[in-house]
Amino acid sequence: MNGIEKIKGIVLILIAISFFSAYTYTLFATGFGILLLKLTVAVIVGVIFFIVGWIGVTLTVNEKNTDAK
Repeated sequence: MNGIEKIKGIVLILIAISFFSAYTYTLFATGFGILLLKLTVAVIVGVIFFIVGWIGVTLTVNEKNTDAK
């Protein structure tokens, strides 16, 4: 493993910890907790429906020829 890969990994870990800390602080220590929960649920539901839609598009567009000789 390269040194640059370790640095990238450490940076990603620090970003994740920072965003989680900011999210938790905003959720519990400010008046924006309910709004933040609503936005979080909306994003989660949106991602789920996007994935379902993507699967539908993939099934519709990528038809395989099943004719066997």
